[in-house]
Amino acid sequence: MEGLRPPLLPGRGRPSTSPGGRLPWRACGLRFFTRRGERLVTASLLFVYRKIVIPMRSHRTGYFLSIAAALAWASTAPGLKYLIDTYGIPSLTLAFWRDAFVALACLAGVLLVRPRLLRVRAGEMRGLALAGVVSIGIYHALWIWSVALNGAAVAVVLIYLFPTFVTVGAWLLFREPIGRAHVAALALALIGCALVVRAYDPEVLRLSWLGALVGVLTALTHSVYVLFSQRSVATGSPWTTLTYTMLFGTLTLLALTLVTGPQQLAAVDGGAAPWLLIAALAIGPTLGGYALFTAALRHIPGRTAGLLAVTEAPAATLLAVLLLGEQLEWPQVVGMGLILGAILLPRAITALQVRTLNARATTG
Repeated sequence: MEGLRPPLLPGRGRPSTSPGGRLPWRACGLRFFTRRGERLVTASLLFVYRKIVIPMRSHRTGYFLSIAAALAWASTAPGLKYLIDTYGIPSLTLAFWRDAFVALACLAGVLLVRPRLLRVRAGEMRGLALAGVVSIGIYHALWIWSVALNGAAVAVVLIYLFPTFVTVGAWLLFREPIGRAHVAALALALIGCALVVRAYDPEVLRLSWLGALVGVLTALTHSVYVLFSQRSVATGSPWTTLTYTMLFGTLTLLALTLVTGPQQLAAVDGGAAPWLLIAALAIGPTLGGYALFTAALRHIPGRTAGLLAVTEAPAATLLAVLLLGEQLEWPQVVGMGLILGAILLPRAITALQVRTLNARATTG
């Protein structure tokens, strides 16, 4: 009785076929458009994953390394202050010996672990030498001069102009776009930094044209290290960049110290204790901060890493409150909140863009 069964209707059981055994043209067209839509959605999701999700994972690593570098650098300020106040070490002498210990530690470590990292071409060596002279040697000398002219608070505000210089430099040299969110974040970070270091206090705020010029030059020379390292670590090891820039920076500080007063090199009294403290300060937070920051440039642009480095200011303030018994005022708390907002703003906008692209891909 097989022949008496009614034919299956379309959409129930097996699909109806044409007399030749093929699907009707409408079903074929529906299947074609369905497959095409699936391919479009798959391609869109793959594009989002490769271009946005994977870079965001790398960005998380860069964010972590940059903030860790800022926290490490924050602990150098109390140590430097203690050495200067307790042992009366001249600032330029302290800067030279600190960088000398860092350079020696980097050189010894690379020679023991991977000596081939020290092999660079002549053109690369000239770039490393110039970066070390400007962004380590001259920068640290200018920083000491800025603190002497402006006071520590104003000097900190002026040095944190360097993320702005890095952003403009990356736009001029590498054609990196400058978004509104990043400009707003830079403004928030600078205002927050000014509040954190109490630049609103007339007793703290003292500025002359020479002090302003030296402070701006401090930020400018520091931006050279960020921009140079961002390009060099893309093709080489961060340890190569760090070792050579520290070495040439130390030689620059040595020359400056010999010119201003050779007797300052030995102006470290108090036995072995200050030398041990200088070595610990150099190999610990100074080297650690530079190593973490240079490694972060492999994952995020220098303008983003520089913005994250502003967290050094509130971290140093909190350490001073905890270790030195300083008082924390409410404008400083507001400044910390502004810096936190500056850090989160570009990240939040990027996450919003990812959600929008995902929504468009799944609905398209």
